[in-house]
Amino acid sequence: MKLLRLYIQDSGIFNRTLIDFTHEGKPQDLLCLAGVNGSGKTTVMELLFHLVTLLTPTLSLRSIFFDRLKSHIFTRTQFAQLDVLFDEKVLSLVIGDKDNIVRDETNPAQAFIIESELGSLISRFEDTVVKIPDEKEPDTTVEDEIKRLLDTERFSKRLVERLNTDIFQSLLQQIETALSDKNQTQREGEDLPSIYFFNAHDREIQDIRYDSVPNKKPRYKLARRYHPKKDDLNGTFIYNDYAYPKEFEAVKNWVNQLVLVDKQIVEIDRPNLKTLVHPTKKSSTHGLELLSSGEESLLIIATEIYLKVSRGSVVIIDEVDQSLHPEFQEKIMVLLTQLQKDKGCQIIVSSHSDIVWKCFDSKGLIDLTEMVM
Repeated sequence: MKLLRLYIQDSGIFNRTLIDFTHEGKPQDLLCLAGVNGSGKTTVMELLFHLVTLLTPTLSLRSIFFDRLKSHIFTRTQFAQLDVLFDEKVLSLVIGDKDNIVRDETNPAQAFIIESELGSLISRFEDTVVKIPDEKEPDTTVEDEIKRLLDTERFSKRLVERLNTDIFQSLLQQIETALSDKNQTQREGEDLPSIYFFNAHDREIQDIRYDSVPNKKPRYKLARRYHPKKDDLNGTFIYNDYAYPKEFEAVKNWVNQLVLVDKQIVEIDRPNLKTLVHPTKKSSTHGLELLSSGEESLLIIATEIYLKVSRGSVVIIDEVDQSLHPEFQEKIMVLLTQLQKDKGCQIIVSSHSDIVWKCFDSKGLIDLTEMVM
């Protein structure tokens, strides 16, 4: 899976905008959305992530990520179309009026999944369920519950148009089967497309205590959004040390050699179920949660991609320079360049740091500031 182009109409600061992820017609493997604050980087990242979820054959309200802090991106977008390349065929994922769709004249093998009602239905669900004050929750009435059920039923019966998708029938069936199989592992789903989104504000390691080995067996997910609790890195290391000790040693050595600076992961404290880090200039050890915010961000991005991203996937990282010292900004770009080659994935980052910008040549740098200002 490779992202080709994103067409946007009336979303945030974007009026009618085309963002092209190709160079001379070929998708680029490593790209940077450059721009000052307010140039729409996060809007683009959110659109990319949520549009890919339209590949879910049985998309439901459970499949949609809701943010308590802001309204869903689809409720703030009149029209968006994401062109995705699969085996030289283009699948366009669309929200909004189908009269606005753009056909790829260079590729006759183009199909469309068009969600014309999705934005309004999500907005309605946010109004009645997601955005209500917490103190109202205990006072839920029978009428409120009936309204929720009706909204859910209306969502399931929404209009979805699929044009020429028979050329992707096998792929969509494989995705549906993998998502419905609760025992489907990440390794078994390596040939299936996926997108992994690291947003700018959740790259942290929480101090989570375990009284038994956590079940962190990696499952196939079409769309994954890093979550500090669900994707707890300490729990992931503990589980891998228990279930795949040889693989854990390989990950630990990789992290110690290429990711951490002046620190080493020494072992898993099995009685206390804790990953121990040893600063080279001190005699004491500590847990992952006591790393600096920059170290946490660097370790999370690098390790999660190393462990959970398969060939043909797409990784999007909003504000890749967030909390990173200039030295770490250079380090993360070296790691991402190598991971992209090793994994065969497409990586798209956003940044307002000229240190990061300098790591890209002209074909890999997209200046959003010039588009919108």
